[in-house]
Order: sequence, then structure tokens, then C-alpha cells
Amino acid sequence: MGGSMKTLKHFLRIFEEDIHFGTVMVDTLERDGFELTHVRPAAPRSWLLRAKPPQHIQEGFGLAPELLFIAVQGEVQSRDLQRAADEVVRSGLRLDGNLVIVTDDGHTHDDGWPLKDRLDRMPGRDQRVAWVWGEDRSWPPLSEVLRQQLPTYDVFEERHPVRGYQLMGRDAEVMELRTRVTRGDAVGVFGLRKCGKTSLVRAVTDWLDPASGIKAPGAEKMASQACVIWFDAQGLDAAEVDDVADELLAALRRRMRAAGRADVPPAQQGLVGLKSAAQAIVDEGMRLCFVIDEYDFLFEREGSLGPVPGISRLLGLVRALSQQHQGAVSLVLIGRDPEHLSVPHLDGVPNPLLAGLTPMWLGPIRAPHDTEMLRKLGRRVGLAVGPETATLARAWTGGHPLLHRQFGSALREEVRRHAPGVLLKEPTDPHRERAVERFLGRQAVLDVDREIIALLSKRYSAAYALLLDLIESHDPGAAVKRAGGSQSSGVRVLRNFGLFDEATLPLPKHLSWYVRTLLPTQAPVAM
Repeated sequence: MGGSMKTLKHFLRIFEEDIHFGTVMVDTLERDGFELTHVRPAAPRSWLLRAKPPQHIQEGFGLAPELLFIAVQGEVQSRDLQRAADEVVRSGLRLDGNLVIVTDDGHTHDDGWPLKDRLDRMPGRDQRVAWVWGEDRSWPPLSEVLRQQLPTYDVFEERHPVRGYQLMGRDAEVMELRTRVTRGDAVGVFGLRKCGKTSLVRAVTDWLDPASGIKAPGAEKMASQACVIWFDAQGLDAAEVDDVADELLAALRRRMRAAGRADVPPAQQGLVGLKSAAQAIVDEGMRLCFVIDEYDFLFEREGSLGPVPGISRLLGLVRALSQQHQGAVSLVLIGRDPEHLSVPHLDGVPNPLLAGLTPMWLGPIRAPHDTEMLRKLGRRVGLAVGPETATLARAWTGGHPLLHRQFGSALREEVRRHAPGVLLKEPTDPHRERAVERFLGRQAVLDVDREIIALLSKRYSAAYALLLDLIESHDPGAAVKRAGGSQSSGVRVLRNFGLFDEATLPLPKHLSWYVRTLLPTQAPVAM
């Protein structure tokens, strides 16, 4: 502990010498109750700092345990923001992945643009809070800057995988998957699109191998418990299994560069090269984890071409490595369902994963975690989410992560319409019913509903028939009996996808609304 404090003071002294406004910035933070935890140079005249906000600020705005700062003498550039994104992973994801506090002195130059305007022009989805001194060279307290700027950013409007502190309500699932991966299992994470599958797996692989989560090459070496090779099959242009193996080798090279390892290409490419590279990793005593996101695209190619020829050889290679090095090699497949992995034969040979893959179905966020998420994100945008709002949100979204965020976004939009300007804990219950109409009008909600109906109607006829019966029936229990009982195929499918729970019976209202209101006017649904 003493050594870390000595290092912090050492870099803090250099920072205050290197950045001419550094001393007053640090003094202002400390007066405001922020505690600096890390200070380090990221590039010449560009520094990254981390600080713990005081408890009332952290809880009041639903913030992560630490905030990230960029301080630049001159004008901040896009590359500075990229370094900040890498720092989020390097921090062990204690930081808000979509929030960074930025300060520079570019606005003091002749004809210099205000910092906020420059930040708005830079690419990225995160919120950049501009913290600058006034004309009298005095700095406003950061707490006041956060109160003014945080509510202007719709933190609910996130449709990409979330990382670290932003993943909420999935602690039990994260721990289960972490246990299975560390003991070398083959696991399939299945569920509807946009239900948080990739976010869940990233939470495990970021912990297991931080280097696998950093995009920029050249990042400093990090301590990893494993080597994670992450491949998204959605962008696959391959026609043969060797092409898939080459994509995995490319992902391995990116990961090695991020970890500060020399890029030594294997002697051969394709499946032979992948086998050689994988064997070298386990021979070093490292754990190896293959992750294939959107694995369905390996089996459902454009033009109804069917599986990638030879895909059984790739799965067989991973299975063989896992058996030879028990506990050291794991596989995670992310997709819609395990149907492609349940067939007895692939490529005319026994399926290597038949009965060897553990399915994990990811459904909605369970109560009360869905309410906690809505309230925490609500505090970030200045909303005091009331109990009646939380109950209504659950009824309409069913706890689906994307839809729950969309409800929060619609709620924020409705509240801001009636209470424009800076919002400071505006009560939501008076606005909850009007927010429903905004929620139902969102394209993201319609896309989720359409995908569910398309999937069930094409692939699961019994579940589709039961869904329609549940929507029209006044007695859900009787509808389940007509479908063959709680263990019937239709009930199992709806249960696996998190659309139906025998304990609560009613379907999520967004789905019932879609079927009753829009489905009769739609053309036949196709995948």
C-alpha cells in the first residue's frame, strides 16, 4: 500500500509540472471531495487520471466506483479518447465505460473552439463531460459540472454490448459462466437477440483475460489468467473451415499484440496452424478459451448454403484439446439456440459436441434487479424512478434488457418534455402512462417483437401456437394445459427464451400489444 501511494504522489508531482493547469485542477477535485487513485502519462502532454467520487455524488448519479479523466495541454484528440477506452478495461472495469471527464486548454488559443463543441465532433458513443475554467481562470466544482451535463446524455439509449459497471442484474449468471469456463467446459449461451448474451460473456472474458478486451494494438502488457480468442461469425465471408480457422488466428494475433506479446505467426495457416498455435499456448501453461459469437452464422449461410463445410473438424479440434488438457481449454458459443449442435451428425461424422455442450439460457433480468437498473440509470439522467413506474416498466418489457432501457429512454423523453432544462431527481410516476406510448412507438421495440414472431413462427410452431393462445385466452393455465402441460415443447421454448413464466403467467405486454395491434396487418413473417 505504501509503495502504491508513493508512486501516486510521484506521478502526481510530474503531472502538476507537465500540465500547467494541473495543480489547480487537483486542488479543485480535492476540495470537492474526490479522491485521486491513479495518475499516469498516456502520451506527451496527455494524462489519464482516475478518482473516487464522494459517496453522495456516486449514489446520486448512479456512477461507477471511479471516474476517468483526460487532461491535455493543447487540444484533446480522438486518440486520447481511444486511450481512455482502453483504460476502462485496464482498470478492471471499475470505471464507467460510457463516461469520461475531459479538460484541455485548446479553447484558450486564438480562434480555438470550445471544448464541448470539439468533443461533440469526435466519433464515439460515450459521454464526454467538458470541464474547463471560466474567464476569470477559476474552475467550477466538478460536482456542479456533473449536475449540469450528466442529464443531457441519454444513458438508457445503449443498444450495443455493455461492459463492466454497466452490466446490471446478471451477477448470478456471470458467476455460473465464470465457473464453467475456468474448469474447461464447453458452454452455449443462448437466447433472443439483444438480451445481453455478448455482454454476459464479455464480463467473464474481461475478467479472465483483459487483453482480449482491448482493441488498440500496442497497449501495455496485462496480467491474464487465460488467453481468450474471440471471433464474431456474423462478419464471416468464409466458404471453408480453414477460413474460419484463419479468422481465429487473426483474433489471436490481435490479442497477443494487445498483451504486449511479439506477433509470431504460425508456420501454417488454416486448421493446422490453429492447432499448432493453440497447442503452443497450453504448452506454456496458459488456459485457453475460444469464444464464437453469433455461432449460428457458421450453420446458416447466405443463400441457404447450410453449414460451413468441415465445421465439425474445428469443433472436434477444440473438443480434443479440451480432453487432452482437462481444465485448460474451454469453448463458449453464443447464439440463438442449440439446435445446430443437437444433431447426431455433422459433415457426415458424429457431432463432436453432442451431449458435451452445457446450455445456458439467458432470459430477462429478474426482479428486483430490473428495478435497480432502471433506478440507477434514472439517477444518471436526473430521474427519481418511482415504484409505480417500476411496476409498469416490468409489465411492459418483461425485464428484457434492451426493452427495459428503451422504456427508461422513453420515460426520460416524456419527463423532459414536461420539465425542460436541467433535471434534478424529477419524479417519474406522474409521467409513466404517457411514457408507454412513446415506448411502443420506438423502432427498437418493434424490431425485437418482429424478430420474436419470425423466430417462433418459422422454427417453433408449437410455441408460436401457444403464444397466440396465451394472448387470446383469459385463462393462461388452461392454455398451457391445451398445449400439453408445463413440460410440452411449446412451453419449454417460451420458457427458455424468457417469454413465459408459469409463476406469473401473463406474457410481457409489449408482445401481446404487437400481436393484437400490428401482426394482423403485417405480411407473412419471414426470417
